[in-house]
Amino acid sequence: MAVLSNKFDILRGWPNASAVAEDFIIGGTSSHPHKQGQWVTLDTTVTDGTMTTLDNLNNTDSSVGVSCYLIIEGRDDYSSQFANRVTCLIGGGYMVRLPQTGVDSDGQNYNILSVAASNFAPGQPVKVADGVLAPVPAIDVDAADEGLARASIVGRVMAVNAADNTIDIFVS
Repeated sequence: MAVLSNKFDILRGWPNASAVAEDFIIGGTSSHPHKQGQWVTLDTTVTDGTMTTLDNLNNTDSSVGVSCYLIIEGRDDYSSQFANRVTCLIGGGYMVRLPQTGVDSDGQNYNILSVAASNFAPGQPVKVADGVLAPVPAIDVDAADEGLARASIVGRVMAVNAADNTIDIFVS
C-alpha cells in the first residue's frame, strides 16, 4: 500500500473499492520527478509491451487522446526509487485530497496544484497541465472548442479548504 503524506489522501475508491491501481516503469527522471500527487502519461513510443511513463513533466497534459494517471506512490517513496516504478490510479472512480505542494523524502517541496487551493471552486472541472492539476475556467468549457476543453477534464472539485490549501476532487 502507498505511503501517504499528511495532506495527500485518497478519500474514497481505493484500495478496497472501484478504483484501479497499476504500476508503471519510470521512463526517466531528467524532466519529470514522478512524485506522489503529480500526474503521468504513458510513453507512446514504447512498443515492447511494457507500460513506461513519459519523462517530460511539461508534456504531461490531459487532452483528446491522452490519458493522465495520478501517482499515489512515486519517487518520494524509497520503494519506488528502488523498483524504478510508480503506482498510479488509472480509473474506476475515486476521491482524493490534494495539497498545493507536497514534500518528498528529502524534505523538498514540489507542486501538486498549479495554483493555490483558493483559486478552485466546488463543482469546477480540473485538468492536468504540466503534470499538475489546474482549474478549467468556465469560459473554456463554454467556448467554441468545447469538445477539446471537455476532453481535457480529468475530474471535478468537490471541496476547497483554503485555510489548509487543499482541494478534494472526484476522478471518474
